[in-house]
Amino acid sequence: MNGTEVNPRYSENALKEKAFLQELNKKPPLQKFFGYCKLSGPGFMNAAFTLGAGSFASSVTLGAAYGYDMLWIPLYSFALGLFMLALATRFVTASEISVIKAQDKFHGKFFGSFATGLVACFVASIVYNFGQYALGADAVTALFSVVNINVPKNISWILLVAISVPLSLMYGSGDNPKGVKIVENAMKILIGIMLVVFGAVLCVTGVDFKAMIKGLLIPTLPSGIDGIVMLIASLTATIGVMDWVLFNNGMESRGYSENHETLGRFDAVFGGLIPVTLVLSFVSIAFAEAFAGQEGIPTDSTALCNALVSVIPSIWIQLGFYIGIIALVCSSMIGLSVTCATSFYQSTNVKKDTKAWYHPFIVLAPQIGFLGAFFGKPVMVVVFIAAMQSLFNWISGNSWYLLGNDPRYLGKKVIQSRFFNAGILACISVLNIVFITFIMSKMGVWPA
Repeated sequence: MNGTEVNPRYSENALKEKAFLQELNKKPPLQKFFGYCKLSGPGFMNAAFTLGAGSFASSVTLGAAYGYDMLWIPLYSFALGLFMLALATRFVTASEISVIKAQDKFHGKFFGSFATGLVACFVASIVYNFGQYALGADAVTALFSVVNINVPKNISWILLVAISVPLSLMYGSGDNPKGVKIVENAMKILIGIMLVVFGAVLCVTGVDFKAMIKGLLIPTLPSGIDGIVMLIASLTATIGVMDWVLFNNGMESRGYSENHETLGRFDAVFGGLIPVTLVLSFVSIAFAEAFAGQEGIPTDSTALCNALVSVIPSIWIQLGFYIGIIALVCSSMIGLSVTCATSFYQSTNVKKDTKAWYHPFIVLAPQIGFLGAFFGKPVMVVVFIAAMQSLFNWISGNSWYLLGNDPRYLGKKVIQSRFFNAGILACISVLNIVFITFIMSKMGVWPA
């Protein structure tokens, strides 16, 4: 095998899975549920990617500043994003043309290769990794300090490299079935670690269950410029074109075909929505309890890592808290590398060859973010990229909507449901509002 790109849907594993699904779909609901759980994977990849430094910091800030009131944001934003993930599933199962290539073909390279591939995915994946390293390096340093070992930030980032790089290379851009499955299982383990350790933190801080249910189900909008900006940051950290492309690529890598659409939608909910909502809610609740009525909300990576130590007396739960942050950061770093490679190959004329000398450099391009351990996040660059990504999320989202209704791409599998189309348009509209509000707030135009 020379490492060049092949269509995974015709691999031996994919054909066996397709036959298994045909039989599984005839089984009783409970047996079908457990069968889908066994086959899940791309949804967990997407969840692990979403659970990064940005979503963690947003959940911390909103929990500390607003208590339980903003718990609805991860749930509602990811739930709205399910329409786009379902659309990504339709693209993979109904056509063999990758989505960025389809955008290029039917709408032009500005919408596909440039807006979706290079700006919203490739460049953004590199820039956002600075934040992962900034938070992750502080977590490693804090982890060792709990047991009185001094590991300065200028070397602590090496542990993050040791965890994320091998898994990133193993997955590559997704044409190694065994490697893909290993990485998917690793992501499940990392999410499991997050749930256990952040859940243990809640056992110490406590939970107001009545306030939790209200905060999850009843949206409350923050007031003032700071609240609006935090809301926007939370929305962009939870939903966006990188999530759609990663989920799309994850299904392509597994060889999804026409029998996999129900599995893809199942995975988006049980592998994506539920883990993301639980982890980010656990984080928000912990900080809501710890900072209730207090001032001095943590704003940088060092403060985020040390914020709960005073209310966590157990050394084991402190260690677990830092391990949870490291798991969260590393899972996102792997997702950024996968997204970077996928978007680069689909957006350029560079031949995807996993044996080529340049392949590791493409996969690991986001690792330049290790400089974040020394300098933190390049704030102005992150602000600029966040604004541009919000804009290109909207541009790309409109292109995806049109593809979903284009028989040239999907044939008879075009969207027939008005509800499905309305959900996609609602998601795109939210992305447009996020972009406009972000720009206006940065210009000081609104809110006053």
